[in-house]
Amino acid sequence: MSKPKIGTIAAVSTPAGRSAISLIRISGPDTFKILKKLFITGGKKAFPLPYSVYFGSVIEPETGLVADKCLVTTFTAPRSYTGEDLAEVSTHGNPLVVSRVLQLLLKHGAVAAEAGEFTRRAFLNGKMDLLEVEAVSQLLSANTSSQARLALNQLDGLPSQFVAKIRGQILHHLVQLEASLNFPEDAIEAIDEHLLARELKKILAELEIFARNARSGALVADGLKIALLGRPNSGKSSLMNYMLGRDRAIVTEIAGTTRDTLEETLMVGEYPVRIIDTAGMRKPGDRIEAIGIERTTKAADEAFALIGVFDGSQPLTAEDRLVLERLRQSGKPVITVLNKSDMPRQVSPEDFAELPPLSVSALKGQGLLALQTSISKLIAESGLSGYEEMILLGAQQSVALDKALAALERAARGIGNIYQDMLAIDLEEAVRELGRVNGETVDVNTLDLIFERFCIGK
Repeated sequence: MSKPKIGTIAAVSTPAGRSAISLIRISGPDTFKILKKLFITGGKKAFPLPYSVYFGSVIEPETGLVADKCLVTTFTAPRSYTGEDLAEVSTHGNPLVVSRVLQLLLKHGAVAAEAGEFTRRAFLNGKMDLLEVEAVSQLLSANTSSQARLALNQLDGLPSQFVAKIRGQILHHLVQLEASLNFPEDAIEAIDEHLLARELKKILAELEIFARNARSGALVADGLKIALLGRPNSGKSSLMNYMLGRDRAIVTEIAGTTRDTLEETLMVGEYPVRIIDTAGMRKPGDRIEAIGIERTTKAADEAFALIGVFDGSQPLTAEDRLVLERLRQSGKPVITVLNKSDMPRQVSPEDFAELPPLSVSALKGQGLLALQTSISKLIAESGLSGYEEMILLGAQQSVALDKALAALERAARGIGNIYQDMLAIDLEEAVRELGRVNGETVDVNTLDLIFERFCIGK
């Protein structure tokens, strides 16, 4: 996105296609000037009064022809979504009608809005900060009610208030430190390093909780990734189909049927879970299978948890033992599953030691409840926060938060061991990076990256 336009913008805010109603937004200093050229009200009420709804007709000024009969809702600055004069035109949902009304607006003074430009103006005009912007983005892209709930929680502004408070506390200590360094002749009281150390450790502890809640929020917003690992024909695809309740993955008796990763989302309790079916782990037979196994490794590395799938009707193979070793060394929550429990078991319990397996028959539909219970327990024991505590951050905000934490840790660790001017540099970095979390010190390029994820009209 280029620099934000300072004129009046317009865009369709509802999805493309035929519908009963479509909505066109207009925002900027000339909003009502443009509408006065095009909109004739059907009543005696003066147009435009603030925060009012009007029924009337959008016309072509040159010919007087009616383009559509519609409703116009008015919002005046600064009490609008963007902080500017804003109107919403509710037209009939025929794409031809919507296009004609929009073209008239653009012809008579408005310019086409870019992706996310209405929300960008709301941010620039102080109607929301970057944490609330991210919540709007996540709300628009939510695929489950829990993801929507997480985004709505953040829109209440509490995370924003927290970041502002922490940033203000660090800034207070930075100002005191720089004053004592730069104006010693003015009899400014020397810094009590013991007191400063205690204060910074307290701030750091609060910020670490915030960061942990942000990591939890990222996991839930994206869906908790759980990768299915196993040798070819152990039953991973059958298990995925079983969990989904439908045939999503191809299942055959031919080893190596799955050559790529497949992902599907399902709800486990109140959490969205992304089940990932992966290529069987073994020495690849060709280049295509090798690429699939590389993607299996990548999926396992990125997953929140792993489910090891084994064919309980056959003794463990060298490939099975490779999978077991991978599970043990992953450092992630792990569930092991013995598939084909409808057949005589050929696997020894000693083979699994600290990873006691669940018995499942994907073919007969047995053991799903126990598996879902195990996944729910695994999530509960993972330390994920409740939805009320979770935080949603964009990629740039996450990086900034990590940098702020690192700078604050260096400062807390360095008190008494480094020069105070070096300490001031660390505190200054923490203040700057926290400003990038809530948008107080954000740059234009970062804004471009954030708002390009939005749809046009929002």
